[in-house]
Amino acid sequence: MKTVVAAIAAALLLVGCGVPVQQRPAPIEPAAIPSRLQGSAEPTPGPLTATPGKPADQVSFVRKDRLVSLVREAPSAPSADRLNTVIQALLAGPTDTEEADGITSALPPELELAVVDVEGSCVVLELSGETDGRSATENILAVGQIVLSVTALPTIDQVTFSRNGQPVEALLADGALTTDPLTAADYAELRSR
Repeated sequence: MKTVVAAIAAALLLVGCGVPVQQRPAPIEPAAIPSRLQGSAEPTPGPLTATPGKPADQVSFVRKDRLVSLVREAPSAPSADRLNTVIQALLAGPTDTEEADGITSALPPELELAVVDVEGSCVVLELSGETDGRSATENILAVGQIVLSVTALPTIDQVTFSRNGQPVEALLADGALTTDPLTAADYAELRSR
């Protein structure tokens, strides 16, 4: 008899410790999420595949003033071809489906990018086209979009910009200007969580 009473008491105790039932989802404040459950600011390691068995690259776009990485199929080709493919994907912008999902590009439509030099793991990109008249936030997101996309390639860690062959100051995520090589870490705080 004591065993039955103990089993019933244990069952009632366990049932009482459950998660309360809700009629609809409740938002969770980001600060309430344990750090071990929050997404990493680093790109996902390992090869991504848009189609199983085919190489893929990460290309960053904007959603709600945050940078999000999307997958684009990549050529099975040398690094220089993949770098040009990433740049072309950036300039092409999000697909219609992605735009319908709230994805945009911070890159001005008149912007042109060209690879000038790749030295070790640093690429120099030449800017041309109209880039004036944009807000600081748009410019920061545009630079972050380019840097995160290009440095997601396994052979590139740093990016610098030039215009007419001269170094260009770029905005960091905190709004500071620099001509130093830019890295993914400089824009990690702009990634979508």
